[in-house]
Amino acid sequence: MRHSVVALVLVAAACRQQPQQITFDGGLTSNQTALIRHGERLSHVLGCTGCHGAHLEGTFFTKDEPQYGPIYASNLSVEVPEYSEAQLDGIIRHGTHPERKTVWAMPSQIFHNLSDPDFRALVAYLRTLKPIGKKLPPPQFSVQDKRDIASGNYKPAVKMIEDFAKKQPVHLGPNYALGRYITSVTCEECHGSDLGGNSTGPVKIPNLIIAGSYTRAEFDRLIRQGIPVGHRKLNPMMSGVATTRFSHLTPHERDAVYAYLKARARLSG
Repeated sequence: MRHSVVALVLVAAACRQQPQQITFDGGLTSNQTALIRHGERLSHVLGCTGCHGAHLEGTFFTKDEPQYGPIYASNLSVEVPEYSEAQLDGIIRHGTHPERKTVWAMPSQIFHNLSDPDFRALVAYLRTLKPIGKKLPPPQFSVQDKRDIASGNYKPAVKMIEDFAKKQPVHLGPNYALGRYITSVTCEECHGSDLGGNSTGPVKIPNLIIAGSYTRAEFDRLIRQGIPVGHRKLNPMMSGVATTRFSHLTPHERDAVYAYLKARARLSG
């Protein structure tokens, strides 16, 4: 009898699965082809192609800013096969590198929020890339870089992760969890760890409370086409992000982001 009770307890424990992780639409597929396709979509949404090139072949990241670097965005088509999944996890989500120890100019502070299923999908896609070109040089630091590092204005990815973890977008419950998740791995990069914006830099980045003034149709036009209300002038970076990254979001994902940002705006008064 005692053994039967123990067996029932074990079965019950096995049935109590961990809460399902939040993912972008398609992240929980068990079909490998669909998983790779999902990973390819994420490479656009997360901005991988924006830094690493249209074919993830790597770019001269500081080409137009000679006072920095030179720093290159890695050629993922030839570097990804060199690393295990654990090492790629370190580089992408934790800001650590198996050879250089630290990672620079990599937005690991937002990718740190990427769920396991979405991370696996992204890596699955990256492993399908056909090699293009050659491996690019590691980061080099100019005099200006060294000054910025010394002053704390330029930080390695590990430190950025620590900073961002101190203040994250407000939790508004399970109904808004997907929208919060998407903003945490996309919008935080420019709008800050709590989406509060930045009014002190050379380019003013608004608090995303501004989304509360948009209708659903207006928000959709902004996030897909980079066209704000009243056709006012928009930061060119946001226009580019809208057309090259957020245009790859599904309607359901856009609905979730809008709902979360509207609820956040209402909470802020």
